[in-house]
Amino acid sequence: MRRPKARPASRRRGVTLVEMTVMMTAVAVMLGICALMLGLAMRLQSDALDGFGRSETLDRLASRFRDDAHSARSAAVDGRTLRLTGEADRSVEYRVDEAGGLSRVVVAGGKDAAREDYRLSESVGARAEAREVDGRPFAALAVDLQRRRDRIDPIRTWEVVAVVGRNVAPEAKEGGRP
Repeated sequence: MRRPKARPASRRRGVTLVEMTVMMTAVAVMLGICALMLGLAMRLQSDALDGFGRSETLDRLASRFRDDAHSARSAAVDGRTLRLTGEADRSVEYRVDEAGGLSRVVVAGGKDAAREDYRLSESVGARAEAREVDGRPFAALAVDLQRRRDRIDPIRTWEVVAVVGRNVAPEAKEGGRP
């Protein structure tokens, strides 16, 4: 009986079409995941920058508001305007517009001397009010913030309250003693 000759082991010199298709599919899946991760990272960076800018704006607003309230002699609300009256012909007004924007206006001699606008990207409204607690006058600013309007995120209220006239020396009474 004759034995069939064994084939000599041959070396493979290439890849099959199935192997190439599997490799290309794996690379395409990895590239797709990388593109999604890059898009997510860019969105997170944008949200973080917006949040940082909003935080700086709110901090600047709170600092100015406290300084103005502490140096004012009285506070009064007229519609959407909180007026902090200081010296005889100078006052600071915090004005809320219809869109919920907030402006700080210095009024001297009956005219607007300076204006500073506070635009917040997530603001859905603002309120200004004057309060009295235990006989002490307070001024308050509240800003309603909503992270995303296209989702059902809750509205959060940011509020700053300051004592009116804290840095003002008491006026002397008649008779020489305060």
